Amino acid sequence: MRSLGLLGLTLVLLGEGLTFIHVLPWSQYVFPLFWYGYILVLDSLNFRRHGRSLITHRPREFLLMLPISALYWYLFEWYNAVIQNWLYINTPPEKWIEIPMKIVSFATVIPALYETAELLGSLPWAARGLRTRPLIPEKWRNSSLRLFISGIFLSLLPFIFPKLFFWSVWLGLFFLLDPINDRAGHPSLLRDWQKGDLGRTTVFLVAGYVCGFFWEFWNYWAYTKWIYTVPIPQMAQIFEMPVLGFLGFGPFALETFAFWTLVWGERK
Repeated sequence: MRSLGLLGLTLVLLGEGLTFIHVLPWSQYVFPLFWYGYILVLDSLNFRRHGRSLITHRPREFLLMLPISALYWYLFEWYNAVIQNWLYINTPPEKWIEIPMKIVSFATVIPALYETAELLGSLPWAARGLRTRPLIPEKWRNSSLRLFISGIFLSLLPFIFPKLFFWSVWLGLFFLLDPINDRAGHPSLLRDWQKGDLGRTTVFLVAGYVCGFFWEFWNYWAYTKWIYTVPIPQMAQIFEMPVLGFLGFGPFALETFAFWTLVWGERK
């Protein structure tokens, strides 16, 4: 596993070099270097902390994550065709290169979030658990249909009123999928909230913001990158991202948890 960590670090450093010293066309392809490197480094750290890791002990799950992650992010690209909140610049002009590079890059989204969540989950504050009073009434199952319907509306509103409801892209899937997970016997964050258990929610929220930081950090200086056209007033930014937009990384991680839990079918 140490060799995988060293390989990951090498990929990240290579990406950094190509970011600050543009060598075309290679500087167009740094995103996969950063994110496959990130995944390998974190997997190595997880192995050192747990004696187990996603790649070494759940390889089938990891390999399935890659194509499913690419399909998953293409859903948000589909949304973006309507809400037009970001666009890519300096992409390869040849479609036969651009499209495979996007697929390879989008394939890292779910693995990166899960590697980050597993590392955070091993830290003392997460291992102790975070409990509070129940946040959802005892009979929340009677409310799950309403939450599911809310998820449908939140998922559809960006297509109907894109300028007003662009933000619900980062909430709709969670409320749509998490009630399904609970009914199917899969882990459910809403069920955790009903019990007053915020440990898993907190871990994935923080994982979303950690990954969000690195997504924006590595994007900021990149040659091929995305820029934002979010219809909100001028405000402070975290790299390219307006501060309010950055807050969406946490909810995005929650809906990614709900999505992957439904796909993988893990039981409670």
